[in-house]
Formats: sequence, structure tokens, C-alpha cells
Amino acid sequence: MSSSKGNQERYEDILKRIAERKPFGSKRPPIQAKTPQERALDRINAYDCLAEIARREYAGWMVYGPKSLRGAAWAGVMVWAHRKGYHGYQTLTLHGAWAHYASRRILLSIASRQLAYSAPIFDAGVFRVAIANNFRIYYADKGAPPEESEAVLYRCDFQDGDRLKHREALEAIVKQWRSDFGEG
Repeated sequence: MSSSKGNQERYEDILKRIAERKPFGSKRPPIQAKTPQERALDRINAYDCLAEIARREYAGWMVYGPKSLRGAAWAGVMVWAHRKGYHGYQTLTLHGAWAHYASRRILLSIASRQLAYSAPIFDAGVFRVAIANNFRIYYADKGAPPEESEAVLYRCDFQDGDRLKHREALEAIVKQWRSDFGEG
């Protein structure tokens, strides 16, 4: 009898949620305005440039992304990869471009980081599906800009007038990353 009551409550809850739903075609929520850091990354075409890495197949690597993330004083675009094979999940390589504030100016950083698997258990099936959309579930990293001590490949003040120089630097680094993954 209690099972029947539980089913009835679930059914009523579903009907309530349907009734509360906004009608099809209703006004969408407003889009958040882009921060100066996000605009800087747009100006150097970071998302599309990093997407080139994830669109390709590599013999020894699984590559995912890109994903745009932002924090209080930073924005970043990144891709992440791990080696193929059962134990490949243990280390994730994060490649990205970040725009972040330092002493009231915007810095542009392009870097790679190695992240260790931090979840308490590993389930290959769940991991395979979840990692494609978000690396932060399994690795203790929020995607924030790299520290000075990390493998920063390019860091300089972002000036809109120098955006082509920054874009060329990003393209050269992305080409090197693709080569590191095994693409000539």
C-alpha cells in the first residue's frame, strides 16, 4: 500500500513540475555580459584555436573540450587529454589560454598543467561519459589560471593592438600541442 502511495506522490510531483514549466517559446533568460577577460580571449580567437585540437583523432590520446570557464578575476578556454588505455585516466593534461587580472592589468597566459586523478573510485564507463563534458568532476582543479611555478609557455600583458601577435603565439603553441599528441 505504501508503494502505491509513494507512486501517487511521485506522479503528483511530476504533474506539478510540468505545470510550473515555462511554455515553449517563452522568453529566454538574459545572457550574461562578457567580462573584459572573456573579450580578450575572444579577440585572440582562443576557443576556435583550441577546438582544432579536440576535433582531431590521435593514436595514443583522448582529447576533450574546449570549455570556457570563468572566475572572479579570470576567464579561460581549455582542452584536456589523457592517454588511451585503462590507466590513462590517472593523469590528465590540461592545455589552455587564460586572461586574468594582475596589478590592474589583464595578463594573457597560455599553459599546460598535469592533474592527478582525485576521485575516490574509478568506474571506466561513467568516467568515459562524464570526462567528455567536464574534467573538474574527477580532478581537483577549478580551471583557474596557472601559477608562476607551472608550465607557462606564454605570458604577457594583453593589449588589443597586439592581439594578432598573441593569436600567432597561441596558434604556434597549439601546433606544438598537436605534435605532442602525435600529429605531424
